[in-house]
Amino acid sequence: MAKLITKFKYLKPNRKQSAGGYVKYIATREGVELIDDSKKFAPATQQQRDLIEKVIKDFPESREMFEYQDYLNEQTIGSASDFLSRVMEDYGYEIEGRKAYAGYIALRPRAERFGSHGLFTDDGVEVKLSKVKEELDNYSGNMWTAIISLRREDAERLGFNSGERWRTFLRGQVRELATNMKIPMNNLRWYAAFHNESHHPHVHLIMYSSNPKEGYLTKQGLENLRSSFARDIFKQDLISVYEKQTERRDILKISVKDIVTGIASSINADEFGNQNIENLLRQLADKLSHTSGKKIYGYLKPDVKNIIDNIVRELSSDERIAGLYDLWYEQKEETVRTYTDHLPERVPLVDNKEFKSIKNQIIKEALRLNLNPKTTEDDELVTMPPYNSDNDADSTMPTLITSIPNTQMGPKPRRKHGLFMPSVSLLRYLCGIIQNRLREDKDREYEAHIDRKIRRKIEDKKQGLGLH
Repeated sequence: MAKLITKFKYLKPNRKQSAGGYVKYIATREGVELIDDSKKFAPATQQQRDLIEKVIKDFPESREMFEYQDYLNEQTIGSASDFLSRVMEDYGYEIEGRKAYAGYIALRPRAERFGSHGLFTDDGVEVKLSKVKEELDNYSGNMWTAIISLRREDAERLGFNSGERWRTFLRGQVRELATNMKIPMNNLRWYAAFHNESHHPHVHLIMYSSNPKEGYLTKQGLENLRSSFARDIFKQDLISVYEKQTERRDILKISVKDIVTGIASSINADEFGNQNIENLLRQLADKLSHTSGKKIYGYLKPDVKNIIDNIVRELSSDERIAGLYDLWYEQKEETVRTYTDHLPERVPLVDNKEFKSIKNQIIKEALRLNLNPKTTEDDELVTMPPYNSDNDADSTMPTLITSIPNTQMGPKPRRKHGLFMPSVSLLRYLCGIIQNRLREDKDREYEAHIDRKIRRKIEDKKQGLGLH
């Protein structure tokens, strides 16, 4: 069963039941925790003002306190209480026994219970229950309610056993609420109350927009909110799950890289036997050779992307890849189980955005394929036509060019007689072959150096998971 239970309800604009009555009920019913301290944002009382005047006369140095400056800027019940509390601490010896301060010392402003109900909302907003009730009774737009519930043992273990903790949590979810309900942040209105029930502590939440024409919550939006709630509440529990998920994702990516690199090398050596992937990789290499610009999956044309996707589908049928993908998905579903028992349908590897780098790895390997038939150095020399000193050197060029790949040819030499032209062309061709082989050796040596430690760790992990 899911660890977090959430129940959302939509209240239509033409509702017959009173939304104001509902908010009064959740704010005052038996079992509600009276945590409302929003009265501190109301203007300072006359009693507080009179006492502050006396303090300034008796202790002029108190004007230098930060709390006094805050009081001058805000002049609220809260700022007045903070200043007077600081005075009681700093001048406790001097004021002890003075009748003018005796009553206030007994109250101790920090210990005052400001509220008479359990309704709370954003920080800095005074909650007057009667005013909220009247506003909701007259509201004509879309409205939603939600109940978020935990088991007692989870609430105690995670610290969600007090109204203050739930208030902090919901204030941190305001952006998610606004985004998924399609309401601008400044227009979002929400109120909540915490009921500390013995078995299942829970919070009641009511949400709407100050503009009755705004607000729309889709099925996906509901899932997003449930997921966001669960990730926040169970974030400590999920740390190990996320670590395993990342670990298995990295193992899968390395394994795909190894397989694709091996396939490309086998094709170049004419040793590979999987005709489907061989043909797809050759098609991809050919397409890429005629593609300009960045050769990255996101920049390619649809027909090229389709070839890459088909390669990923072929690779997904490999037992090693399929097994690793299942292990990764198990950890992903573990996070979903925190808030629902209905797991969504698994996304195929080819459509999973978290593994998009696999497609770019396939592109990289396809670019290394040798699309031209392999020939020996002797064969290359045999194809050179005999030099005829009676003819101009250019007469031999058509035959020469057909036997040498254009990609290895440099600019045509300007000299057009003697042995210079065919000799330079052959030299360029041979240099191109040597440079390509040196570059490939250097790339393999560099990758082996970088990946050696990573692969050792990956192999240890795979053995620990029973994968070989």
